[in-house]
Amino acid sequence: MFYNIPKDKLETFTRALNDIVEVYDGQVFAADMLITPCKNMSFCLDEKLEASFNSTARTDQEKSLLWRLHVLTWAATHALQIAGDFVECGVFHGFSSAVICKYLDFEAVEKQFYLYDTFAGLPQETSTEEERTVYCYDAYDSAAVFSHVNKTFSPYPNVHIVKGIVPYSFAEKVPDQISYLHIDMNSTQAEILALEALFDRVSIGGLIVLDDFGWINHRQQMLAETEFMQKRGHHVLELPTGQGLIIKH
Repeated sequence: MFYNIPKDKLETFTRALNDIVEVYDGQVFAADMLITPCKNMSFCLDEKLEASFNSTARTDQEKSLLWRLHVLTWAATHALQIAGDFVECGVFHGFSSAVICKYLDFEAVEKQFYLYDTFAGLPQETSTEEERTVYCYDAYDSAAVFSHVNKTFSPYPNVHIVKGIVPYSFAEKVPDQISYLHIDMNSTQAEILALEALFDRVSIGGLIVLDDFGWINHRQQMLAETEFMQKRGHHVLELPTGQGLIIKH
């Protein structure tokens, strides 16, 4: 899936993409704003990832996120060997974490997974009017979204869904140690507040994945998170998927 292609450019884009695929004899990954030819894409050989992903993805947008989910399942697998629990800030329908739970058979993992979200879009307290306009969740039934998320994770007794505004919802429950932290809140202030509250809880060797870091329309998040990490002696690895990766040291 590719976003924001002008209607008058769609035919040109489609023709160009088909030409690239033909030139490289079909050896091309083209989805989620990422076009890359001649890579091994070894994650496509991972049958557990394929099964977990395909059984969870429902929309065209979700079906385009395979490489991002490869990054997340890699990080989560690594985090199994690190002291601490799993945390996601910005859950929405729960797609990413649902894939991870299936992939890791999380019900059998001796860790807890905490999912934080308002399940009602971006709150005024921690977002700008521009961010709320770009990411308008008014079209979604928040009660239905919350119900769907609860149903999705009902097979996992060690997954905890915390409804509220980050970081204030951390007062309800938050792990002392974190080995895996995924942040995807589409808001600069919200993500910095989450990092300020959680960074010191991330264990040495723990993984932090910032979903929005590499996307040009999230430049302010990138600048703020780069500064945040540099002040703490860390640097963000920007991935072609648009994600940012930090290993705590």
